[in-house]
Amino acid sequence: MKLDIELPNRVPVMTLPEVVFFPKVMMPLFIFEPRYRSMLKTSLEGNRMFAVAGINASQVGTVLDREPAYEVATIGFIRGCRNLDDGTSHLILQGLSRIHMDQIYEDKTYREAAITPLVSKREVDRLDLMELQDELLVLVKKLAETNSNAPGDLLQFLEEMDEAEDFVDLVAYTFVEDVALKQKVLETLRIEKRFDLLIEEMS
Repeated sequence: MKLDIELPNRVPVMTLPEVVFFPKVMMPLFIFEPRYRSMLKTSLEGNRMFAVAGINASQVGTVLDREPAYEVATIGFIRGCRNLDDGTSHLILQGLSRIHMDQIYEDKTYREAAITPLVSKREVDRLDLMELQDELLVLVKKLAETNSNAPGDLLQFLEEMDEAEDFVDLVAYTFVEDVALKQKVLETLRIEKRFDLLIEEMS
C-alpha cells in the first residue's frame, strides 16, 4: 500500500546489529528496552514514524560511540502495534524512504537524527530494468529451490511485482544474508546498480 506521508526533519532512531531495513518492506519488531519503549510511546503519540539504522560493525570499538550507525538508513511508519501487559510491544514497521542521517542527537534516552530523504534514480530505460528484473527472478528461484525456508507465496508475490525498485529492495532484504552487501544495496541510489550487485552475488 502506498503511503503519501510528509517526512519530518528529525526522527527517533533505533540502531540494530545485523539488520538492514528497506523502503516498502514490512518488518516485525519486538520492543523491550526501556529507551525504545519511550521512543515508541513518543512515536505513537506523534507521527508514528522512526528510523532503523544498522550498526557499523567495522567501527565498533574504534570510536567513542558504542553503537556507531551507518549514515544511510530507512525511515518507517508504524502500521500496527500491540502493547503487552509487561510493557513490551510487538509492532509492524513499513519502510517509507531511504534517508541520510545528517546529525545525531543524544539529548534523550534514545537517539534522534536530522534527516534528508534520498531519492532513487535510474540511467537506463524501463525495458532494461524489466530485463534485469527477469534475470534476478531466475536466480532467486534457483536459490529458493535449495532453501526450504523460502516461502512460496513470496516467490509468487515477486513474480507479480511491476515496480523494479520495490522488487530489487525486497529481494535484497529477504534473500541476501551478507549484511554488508545489504547495506551497500541500501546506499546505492541507482536502481540498475542494485540489480547488478545482487545478480553478481547470486550468479
